[in-house]
Amino acid sequence: MLIKYEIVCIVSGEFSEEEVKEVESNLSTLLSSNDAQSAQTKIWGKRTLAYPINKNDEGYYIQANFDMSQNKIKNVDDALRFDQKIIRYLIVKDDLFGKVPVKRKKKEATIES
Repeated sequence: MLIKYEIVCIVSGEFSEEEVKEVESNLSTLLSSNDAQSAQTKIWGKRTLAYPINKNDEGYYIQANFDMSQNKIKNVDDALRFDQKIIRYLIVKDDLFGKVPVKRKKKEATIES
């Protein structure tokens, strides 16, 4: 069974845009080698971090959305952990993808006499 996942990686701000594109292509290759389906990656660009990470004040954000079986995600996690250019990453299940939020009815105020 395939599960929808989302990854957000932060690449150190000391690298050039070409090196960040190389990290993005490595991420795409990593996902395809682990049988990810409908993988889409996007570079958000260079942004100031909320707090310093490993003495970095800026970083490039890369996002990837994909479908993958649950037993393969550990391989992706291990590969990202050992990539020296990535200073932080997060993998989450995208459970809410395609779901419409449910509107709740407001409770009417009742006056007790």
